[in-house]
Amino acid sequence: MYPLLTFFAISLPTITLATVTVSDPSDIISPVLWAADNAIIPDYNVPFVSVQPENIPAAYEFEANSTSISHRAFSTSLNDTSAILVANNAELNLSFVDIEKSGYASNLLWSSFYGFNAAVNIANASTAHLDNVNITVHNGAANVYVYGSDSVVYVNNSWFYSSGPVSHGVYASGNGTAYVSNVQQFSGGRRSSAFSGDSPAGYIHVSDSVAHTIGIGSATFYALGEIYANNVVAVSENGPTIFMDGTQKAYLTNCDTTAGLLGGVAIFSSMIRTSGAILSLKSSKITTQGADMPGLWFGNTIIDVSLYDIELVTASGILVIANYSQITLLPAEVSVKVEESTLMGDLITYNSSSIRAYSRYGNTYFDIHLNHTTLSNIDSQGFNIYYNTSAGLNRYLGGETITLIGGGNTIPI
Repeated sequence: MYPLLTFFAISLPTITLATVTVSDPSDIISPVLWAADNAIIPDYNVPFVSVQPENIPAAYEFEANSTSISHRAFSTSLNDTSAILVANNAELNLSFVDIEKSGYASNLLWSSFYGFNAAVNIANASTAHLDNVNITVHNGAANVYVYGSDSVVYVNNSWFYSSGPVSHGVYASGNGTAYVSNVQQFSGGRRSSAFSGDSPAGYIHVSDSVAHTIGIGSATFYALGEIYANNVVAVSENGPTIFMDGTQKAYLTNCDTTAGLLGGVAIFSSMIRTSGAILSLKSSKITTQGADMPGLWFGNTIIDVSLYDIELVTASGILVIANYSQITLLPAEVSVKVEESTLMGDLITYNSSSIRAYSRYGNTYFDIHLNHTTLSNIDSQGFNIYYNTSAGLNRYLGGETITLIGGGNTIPI
C-alpha cells in the first residue's frame, strides 16, 4: 500500500519559456552510421582497482611544460590509448583544433576512474584550455577527462561527438574540475552522459550549452560530486536529466531539459543512506516523456530540494516519487521547498518514505486531493489525514470523516 496525494502549488508570477530550435552534433553525424557501436553493452565484469594500475598511454604527451597549439589535427585509433595526455603540472592551450579518437577500452573501470582511452586526458595538477575544439570519438571513449584535485580544464566554443559505451562528453574524476561554456555535445552509446563526475568526486560547471544523449542510462548530468549548470538545453532520450548517487549536489539555473527514462531526476544512494544531498532547480523546465515517469524520483537518500520558478511537465502526472523500483529499495526522506512556481501532479511515497513540501512567498496554497482510489490505497498506520473542505476537488467528500485502512481517518478542516 502507498499513499498517492495530488499536489498543487501555485505562486505567481510564473516563468514563460519561448520555443526555439537548437542543433547538436547528431545533426551532422547521424547516429544511424554508428548504430553497431552504440549497441555495445558496457562490460564492468573486470577486477576492481583502487590505484591507477599503469601510466596512461597517449599518442601525444604534454608533461611538465606549457604549450600552445592552434589550427592542427590530432588522432589515434589505438585501443586503450588517449589521443592527448596533459600531465605532471603541464599547461596546454588548444585553439581551432580537431581531435579524432577511435579504439576500444579493454577495462571500463580504468576508463571511468582514471581516464584511460579518453580523447583528451588532463591529470596530475595540470591545466588545459580548449577553445574552438572539435572532438569526435568512437568505440567508447570520453571526449575530455580531467583527474585530480589540482587539475582543471576550460572548454569554450567546442563540439563533441561520441559513439560507443561510457563515452561521456566532459568527465571529471578524482576531484578534478571542468568549466564548460558554449559547447554542443552528443553521445550515442550506453551510459554516456553529457557531463559526468566520478569517484570520489568531479566538479563540473557548464553554461550556455546544448546536450543530446540517446543511449540507455545516459543522463545529461551524472552527479558524483557537484554540478553547476546555467542556460543549458538538453535532451536525454533514454536517461534522466540528473542521475545522482549518494550525497552529491546539483544546481540548475535557466535550463530546459527533457528526459525519457527513469525520471526528470533520479537520485538515490547505492551505499548507506546519508543526509546532505542537495538539488536546486531555478528558473528552469524539466519535461518527462514516459507514461509512468515522475518529475523527481528519490530513494535511499535524505535530500533537500529547492524549486524556484520551475516547470515540471510530466506525461504521467506524477511530480515526485520517493522510493520506487529496484534501484531505490530503501526509504527516502525528501524535503521540497517550492517558490514562485506553478506545479500540479501527484506525490507518491512507498515503503515508509516521506515527502515534505512547503512554499514561501507570493500567493501560495497547497491542495490535497483525495479520490476514491487514493483512499483505498492509503495504509494510515494509525495516522490521520486532514483535508481542506473548501478545495473544489474535495467537495465530493461532503465534509465527512472517513475511516482508512490501518486505523486512521481523513478528517475535514
